[in-house]
Amino acid sequence: MTRITQQSRVGSMGADLRLVNSRLMSIQRQVASGRQVERPSDSPPLTLESLRYRRSLRSYGQYDRNLGDAKNWLGTADTALQSVDSRLSRVQALTVQADNASLSPLARLAIAVELRTIADVLIDIANTDHLGRPIFGGTTGGADAYDANGTYLGDAGTVERTVSSGTTVQVNVTGPDLFGVEDPGDPATGNLFELVRSIADDIEAGVSVAGSLDDLSAMHSRVHTAQATLGSRLGMVERIEARNMDTTLELKTSLSRAEDVDLTDAILGLKAQEAAYTAALSASGRILDHSLLDFLR
Repeated sequence: MTRITQQSRVGSMGADLRLVNSRLMSIQRQVASGRQVERPSDSPPLTLESLRYRRSLRSYGQYDRNLGDAKNWLGTADTALQSVDSRLSRVQALTVQADNASLSPLARLAIAVELRTIADVLIDIANTDHLGRPIFGGTTGGADAYDANGTYLGDAGTVERTVSSGTTVQVNVTGPDLFGVEDPGDPATGNLFELVRSIADDIEAGVSVAGSLDDLSAMHSRVHTAQATLGSRLGMVERIEARNMDTTLELKTSLSRAEDVDLTDAILGLKAQEAAYTAALSASGRILDHSLLDFLR
């Protein structure tokens, strides 16, 4: 026959109270924090699931920053190319105007001066930078893509940004691909800056520049091709950005399901645990209220 002593009953009631209190405190923490899992030990499977979602969200956060940088780089390049396009149109107009034998030397000089000014402006545009890096200089660590004479200082490196898993986008066009390669021995077939200065020299010297119009048209076509290429890349970046936003939203929703507590269920559970704890306290109080004297009466 098993004998149940007062001490054993007290110990059993204490254990029951601690269990009920533990459940009550756990659900109170959930309601206060809004999270199902406070510690990894609360639910290892949910913890692992949450970690996977958070790791993916960090990756997409980096993709988002890369996309922003890619858009800024491509946008800066596009603005620069628009400026080059407008200057080239002016150079072509001046070249056509200068191919007139009746122009006075003073008029020719004025056109030549304007063309040399445009050549200097084109070099400044070619040195456009994004966050301190020349956008047409490849991967050079220098501050400029071209020196004051129009000599290329950069390299042929490509600048890429990883914008989603397994997808990279080239955001740059190098100076030689856009403006041509300098050729001091034959300026007419060299880069854009040499070509414009060569036209200016011929105009000032009274030499016909009709043959240079084809070279200018070729340069203009090169700029238009670069604009189309950059525009296509920008469109790709914007499409990937929209897709990544959808994926990020899905990940956040899944993370919320894994981590966040259902407040309605949690509050109902809290009320139930509070009632259970109150009932346990009441029952314990009634049992422990009896002493040996109560049984000797």
